Amino acid sequence: MRNKILTVLSLALVAIMVAACAAPTTSTGPTQAPVVNTVVNTVVVTSAPQTTVQVVTATPAPTQAVSFKSKDPTTFVYATIGDMVTMDPAQAYDTASGEVIQNTYETLIFYDKDKPASFVPMLATDVPSQANGGISADGKTVTFKIRQGVKFHNGDAMTPDDVAFSLIRGLLQSGPNSPEWILTEPFFGPGMQDISMVVQALMDGAKVGDHLTADQITKASGTALDGDIAGMAKVDPTVLKNTCQWVSSLITADDTAGTVTLHLAQPWGPLIPALANSWGAVMDKKWVGSNKGWDGSCDDWVKFYSITDQDPFNGIENGTGPYTLSKWTQGQEIDLEAFKGYWATTALWDGRPTGDAKIQHAVIKIVPEWGTRFSMLQAGDADFADVPRANVSQVDPLVGESATYDVAKGALGPLTPTSTPDQPLRLYKGLPSLAQDTLMFNFNINTQGGNPYIGSGKLDGKGIPANFFSDVNVRKGFEYCFNWQTMIQQYWLGEAIQSYTLALPGMPGYDAEGPHYTYDATKCADSFKASTLKSPDGKSLWDTGFTFQLVYNNGNQARLTVAQILSTNLAKVNKKFVVQILGVPWPTILSEYQNSRLPAFIIGWLEDYHDPHDWYQPFLVGTYGASQNFPPALKKIFTDGVTAGATEVDPAKRDAIYKSLNQEIYDNATMILLPLGTGRHYEQRWVNGWYYNPIYSGVYFYVLSKN
Repeated sequence: MRNKILTVLSLALVAIMVAACAAPTTSTGPTQAPVVNTVVNTVVVTSAPQTTVQVVTATPAPTQAVSFKSKDPTTFVYATIGDMVTMDPAQAYDTASGEVIQNTYETLIFYDKDKPASFVPMLATDVPSQANGGISADGKTVTFKIRQGVKFHNGDAMTPDDVAFSLIRGLLQSGPNSPEWILTEPFFGPGMQDISMVVQALMDGAKVGDHLTADQITKASGTALDGDIAGMAKVDPTVLKNTCQWVSSLITADDTAGTVTLHLAQPWGPLIPALANSWGAVMDKKWVGSNKGWDGSCDDWVKFYSITDQDPFNGIENGTGPYTLSKWTQGQEIDLEAFKGYWATTALWDGRPTGDAKIQHAVIKIVPEWGTRFSMLQAGDADFADVPRANVSQVDPLVGESATYDVAKGALGPLTPTSTPDQPLRLYKGLPSLAQDTLMFNFNINTQGGNPYIGSGKLDGKGIPANFFSDVNVRKGFEYCFNWQTMIQQYWLGEAIQSYTLALPGMPGYDAEGPHYTYDATKCADSFKASTLKSPDGKSLWDTGFTFQLVYNNGNQARLTVAQILSTNLAKVNKKFVVQILGVPWPTILSEYQNSRLPAFIIGWLEDYHDPHDWYQPFLVGTYGASQNFPPALKKIFTDGVTAGATEVDPAKRDAIYKSLNQEIYDNATMILLPLGTGRHYEQRWVNGWYYNPIYSGVYFYVLSKN
């Protein structure tokens, strides 16, 4: 999801795919090789401690139909690589967290089964539109009719006031690394990404209820209050109270009428899609207050602004979803239990289950090592497992039936037997992606308190200075030294294409013939030779060389492959160019890149909703763009372009705006757009009910059952 930091992005592509936009994704660390058993027809072959072997010819068993039965049809085990970060819908912006929230909390509307841009009512009774009166003629007032008879897990009745409170709470708690920018913009205008900007606008003279101008928004976007918890606490209490009252006036509940009404700053086409993901989850207002969370008072809301590590809802939940959080052992396992008395007695879409979940226990096991995941899969101890692209040839002999995604129909094709129909696994392949990984450069590295990723911190061959990537020639050198075809063949096994644009195929801004870099060792060398960076003793970058660490999240084979390709190709161009590859836990990646400490970072994005704004905004001006520390002039170009694209309704004009941004991205070499691949999903053949929706955060357990 997510400024979605994709926790399981490349694996999202590989195994369901998954993550995590936000972005872990796959396999072994750089110095740790997986222990892989030799397998013959799923029987593990081991060496016996004996010197003689007797061979016995068994009488062939009569031929019979193969039957696949789970040892425990009430328990589902998913072996994955990334742990969740938080259970707070207002702060969760990675797919691992979103996966758990998706199963325990619920939103006003939800995806219509496998369609990422079509919706059904969930906690609302219908999807608002102008035709049904839910959206006003000017598009700025949206009213939801709230479903009655829904209970939270603790037995409290869900009310319209809970719905309004949840959305207000999210906007107020926000923070620069939360997903709430997605909802801040519709209420305050394009570019308003955090409640601190609303505070700043009021401090600059705006009045509650104003329609903020583009100039006011631009001025507020540079506020030092963004993410500054201590600074926000020192703001004039009157300004803070006015901020809360302004937000509260934009989202109003009528418990008598059973409605919640949203008052937008302008018509916002992506509003319905934006409300379908985890940040739109409904919380129990009374329960939040009783668990040391915000109770709805405008007097003290700022205490909860940008709360992260001290968030009381990191590890507890009280949603309305089909599952409850039973146990979370960080780094090891997340246990979900079916909620007894789940409210859905009628199907939200054709074929959706009703009543209590058939899977009583859903267990998400955090298993970074591929060898262990493979053993679990072949032994039947895992129903789903994240399979690295590099290891599909190891798993494919265990596949007894498969199906391929039909792009024209937008659905999975029929299952057909493989050449080994007695094998226990099922494979779905060709799954289109709404996600991709990107390598981004940090123009101004944070060195406060020391920074181990940049070595000496100087251009002396043993490190890099904080402004290393501010030189466009350095960035272009990295672009030309990356080999997309090697990545496509080595990791994707040919099942991917080079991506030229942030926009996905079919969106405004997508350009299959657009400007792009290709691997060229000569141009790579020439770019570095053109750099103006000098060593302390006046030598050129080319003569001095550099050393820094490029990190990837443990278990993410795709990102490890990216790092290896770059490190190898740079060393071939100049042996003094040293990129050290370091695998670290996913939460460390999040923290370090958000604090601008990584020289470069490989991050994934799974779109929040199907629109180019959800790509250009986060990558150029939102969480990812902000972490790159663009210079003011470039930041303005990106901000103006993203705002123009969001407010323009003519598709042809939007296309031109985004193509102009494509050119700026290319000219300034701000990121390496990594290959856009298709995914595979492997499961045991006793699993029933799985379908593919590329925008899901991981596994939606409610639709599953087992033989």
